[in-house]
Amino acid sequence: MISTIGHVAPQRLLLAVGLPLGILIAVLSPAWTGYDEFTHFARVVDIASGNLEPGPTPDGIGSVIPEAHREATTQIILDHQAGRPPWTVTSITALLEHRPDSQMAFVDTRPTAASTPVAYLPAAAGAMVPVAVDAPGVLTLWAGRLASLCTYLALAWWAVRSAAAFRWTLVVAALVPLNLAMAASVSPDGFTVAAVLVAVGLWTRVEADESVGVVALVIPMVLLALAKPPYFLVLCLFPLSAILRRNGTRIRAASVAAGALILGLTTTLTRSSENYQAATTTMIRQIHYQPSVQRDRLLGDLPGFMWSTVDTWISEYPFYVQGWFRQLGFWEADLPAVIVWFLVALLLVALLVLDGDDLRSLRGARRGLMGGGVAILLMAIYAASYVYFTDLPGYEHIGLQMARYSAPLAVLAFVAWIPRALSPLGVRVDRRWAVAAVAGVPMVAVGASVVTWLWTGANTSLN
Repeated sequence: MISTIGHVAPQRLLLAVGLPLGILIAVLSPAWTGYDEFTHFARVVDIASGNLEPGPTPDGIGSVIPEAHREATTQIILDHQAGRPPWTVTSITALLEHRPDSQMAFVDTRPTAASTPVAYLPAAAGAMVPVAVDAPGVLTLWAGRLASLCTYLALAWWAVRSAAAFRWTLVVAALVPLNLAMAASVSPDGFTVAAVLVAVGLWTRVEADESVGVVALVIPMVLLALAKPPYFLVLCLFPLSAILRRNGTRIRAASVAAGALILGLTTTLTRSSENYQAATTTMIRQIHYQPSVQRDRLLGDLPGFMWSTVDTWISEYPFYVQGWFRQLGFWEADLPAVIVWFLVALLLVALLVLDGDDLRSLRGARRGLMGGGVAILLMAIYAASYVYFTDLPGYEHIGLQMARYSAPLAVLAFVAWIPRALSPLGVRVDRRWAVAAVAGVPMVAVGASVVTWLWTGANTSLN
């Protein structure tokens, strides 16, 4: 097997590994334990019922879904809080008995309004039939998860297949266990990660001065602009390419990217302009969102916030890396931290082998601008997290969700920040073993999570 794996195409390995692991996550991860999955699920059920946006109801602006879905979610939350194993025959049987009837419940889904309906359409498409036949919520959830996964893998395959460089880096980013878990949940996050991957793949073609049609530029850029903010800022790569070297392809790509950036910014500002007092219940606590209040707090102390983001990243990034491999939802895999660092080292060496030539060719101003851009984008994500997804005045909690918020940028961070002094490591490793590492690392991490979900029910800390 090792003798032949070295010749496998990166996009084929992506599907060969990503599809079975994604299915395992979609089916075996406990119901509604993806990040904020119940709120996203309520939005998806609403869209599948024909309502693209949260609408006015007697209870406020939000979504009205079957009461049976809320009842099922309550049991999952109680199990989590009690530390009970999340996935048993008894629990699945109970969930299957929660079939919708005439009783309906209101869910405040305004916190999901930061993302356009576009990011929810894959899951909503999968949920349409179960919603139409009043299937139990867990079946609707599985259908939405699988549809999201298939969309993610299709877009990631497109990104890898069309890229002119860093193809294996794109594969590794797509197979980061946390990214794969977000793709296999009902959430806009998987769509967003995939849109980032497509944009990066397209950028490698522009950087290689390969001809790219207008349609091939417009579609992925618009998708990213309409995904979860502020990841559309990745599109700044294209104007930077045109600044560094001008030709027809780069100028055309920069022009389309500028339009998409305006679309993303306009959409973000429009959807966040309402001073709502929305609330959502997570596995941990209830959060009362106040975007306008948080925005005013941030703008009133911008230097302090910027310093806090730098300090938080420096002190917390080891936990983020752990989260990429162990934290695939609200149940964390009982995997020793030292194993995770070993897996990370394997992936780094593998990419130095497989994409070493591409890494060495990216230097000077191109690499410097990309590295600085990634840092600025991370700061923007910290800001978005503070404004949209926290309700506290201080900054001490801005890094709590950054494991998953930073995961979509894994591909860019590696390309821009990996020390070139490590390049010689790549020439000493056989390509076959490098490809085997790319395939094997996510298998180990996801396997550890499956064990946790099915047997231990552990809630271990990331240290």
